[in-house]
Amino acid sequence: MSVRLNSLWVIRCKAAGVHFLCSLVVLSAAAFVLFFEWFPYPYWSLAGGKRLIEIIFMVDLVLGPLLTLLLFDVRKTKLALALDMALIIILQIGAMSYGLYSAFVARPVYLVYEVDRFVVVTAADVDPNDLVKAESDFQQLPRRGIKKIGVRDPQSAKERAASFELALAGKDVSLRPDYWKHFDEASKQQLRQRMRSLAELDARGESEKKLVSDFLKEHKERIDALYYIPVVFRDQVWSVVLVESTLEIAGYLPIDGF
Repeated sequence: MSVRLNSLWVIRCKAAGVHFLCSLVVLSAAAFVLFFEWFPYPYWSLAGGKRLIEIIFMVDLVLGPLLTLLLFDVRKTKLALALDMALIIILQIGAMSYGLYSAFVARPVYLVYEVDRFVVVTAADVDPNDLVKAESDFQQLPRRGIKKIGVRDPQSAKERAASFELALAGKDVSLRPDYWKHFDEASKQQLRQRMRSLAELDARGESEKKLVSDFLKEHKERIDALYYIPVVFRDQVWSVVLVESTLEIAGYLPIDGF
């Protein structure tokens, strides 16, 4: 009897193992979208995607195989076994679909330059009703990647007062589609006036010096060719590193840019 029970558990473990491998293959495809399209570095950490991605992986890699381990039984009829497996797969697909939808809603869509910083704006931050007020190029949020944009200045005293009131309520211009604009020459000129030499971060302390040194080695850049400015997402502040000659983003450092 014990031998038979042991063999049944061996079969269950094999079935759960196969299910685990199949789940891993599917999640690998999902991981490509999550890490390269919706949450490329450093946004998986900076924009809170890391925890969400961990939950998706843990649930789907554990839920399906564990249920298979508990329910797979060759003593059942083929119909009963097929129904059990179909139910498990439906539950797993449902869990993964919900997780991916949550990630899609939370994905960063714009890196908005605002006065003296870049602000990370996610799809969840934007009121869909406000999109109709934006320029035509911004009435639909990007479905993949993060785009660098700017914001315009208030065009009247009334608009300036309204912006001030909304900012006090937590709705800065970076979250208002009617203020969005392309990252144009005016934005670039303002950025050049605000950005600071990377050497300033390097001189802050030993930990900052180590991070800057590693960054320079990885990117094969000279420190005098690079500048930085804060990048903000809610309560997190990093530094975005810019190439002085082109204002292209060279990378990011987990150092408070203020």
